Amino acid sequence: MPVDLKSHPPPLGRGYTICFLSSMHPPRDKRVFDKEAVSLAQAGYSVIHLAPDNGPSFVEQGVKVVTYRRPRGIVGRLTQAPRLFRRASRLNADCYHCNEVDSWIIGVLLKLSRGKQVVFDVHEHYPSTFAESRFPPFLRPTVANLIRLVFRSFTPFTNRLVFAKRSVAADFPGTEKKQVLVQNFTPLAARSPINEGEKAAPKAEKAAGQPITAIHLGLISRVRGWPQLLDAVGQMQHDNLHLLIVGTFNDNTKADFDAQASELKLTERIRTLEWVPFSEAYALICSADIGLVLFQPGIQNHVFALPHKMFDYMMAGLPVIAPDFAEEVSAIIKEADCGILVDPSKPDEIAAALERLASDPEERARLGRNGQQAVATLYNWEAEAAKLVTMYQELEGLKRNKSFNILKPAKP
Repeated sequence: MPVDLKSHPPPLGRGYTICFLSSMHPPRDKRVFDKEAVSLAQAGYSVIHLAPDNGPSFVEQGVKVVTYRRPRGIVGRLTQAPRLFRRASRLNADCYHCNEVDSWIIGVLLKLSRGKQVVFDVHEHYPSTFAESRFPPFLRPTVANLIRLVFRSFTPFTNRLVFAKRSVAADFPGTEKKQVLVQNFTPLAARSPINEGEKAAPKAEKAAGQPITAIHLGLISRVRGWPQLLDAVGQMQHDNLHLLIVGTFNDNTKADFDAQASELKLTERIRTLEWVPFSEAYALICSADIGLVLFQPGIQNHVFALPHKMFDYMMAGLPVIAPDFAEEVSAIIKEADCGILVDPSKPDEIAAALERLASDPEERARLGRNGQQAVATLYNWEAEAAKLVTMYQELEGLKRNKSFNILKPAKP
């Protein structure tokens, strides 16, 4: 059952500061800021997010966001490391919660030089992701193993490892006592009384000719399936299905997307929006009828993906179309019976799933209700946030005990 953070015991005392240290994640990142940092601030901690952004620093929802100029590319991230170390050191936090591998290295340096506590938040399968994106196939296993070796050298200097999904634990063998699973589930607090009930009944009352909308939320690219999605919609018999794409094309393929949509004569049935705040994004989800997760095969990180948007769709009562090869995603879809699994590399399978859901409001409603129930009882952020707060209570206790032992006079 969800845990109310207000009922959690307060921190042991004032003066314990947590700094979320980001070299890439933006100031209002959905996991780092909206979920983790805000939850800890609500629990009574002093929380800072040091993040790259060209805008000014600000305070929001109890979190102090300190910005610095966004670096350009991997070279920029490497060359900025000394400056980021100095910025982080000046903040003088008690614990540095690191969100990427390079920020983790800085966190370890702060531990060694300043005696700070360090948490590494593992969002992705970094060894395979790095190897697949930068090296030829024959070198990838070697590169991935070398990165895992580097991980082993840093873990002794890390107080806790926070995992966004179960599968990343394979990259950190022998660290079970340091592991805390804090999954990317959706916050129940995002629901409104209107949103919560509006998908519970079939949309049989929908006016004739009113379009059925399938939504894709978040980053969109070729490897996230837009070419297959457009091909699928183009071959559907149900010509009243519309697409809503909310998010950024992170591989610079927006022009190609528009060209393919035009060629398939789909332009009038597609709406694209750039990034919007979560409250607005969730309202858009609630206005839609079908949720899409279309990660393409051939990428290890996609096999073990656990995307935010799937739980947002479920909470809003949308049936989900998702990859059958994605282990954690497919297990949840099957267990909750809240969607249809497809081979996302095959447009005909996507088209068949869309056709089925677009033509059957009763089935959409049944799958949507199942998803809502699963989020309410199992897959919600409130329960995960309680685990994060408990972890920091333990770390704060360790720091206070260490300080007490240092100050306590030695026995004669």
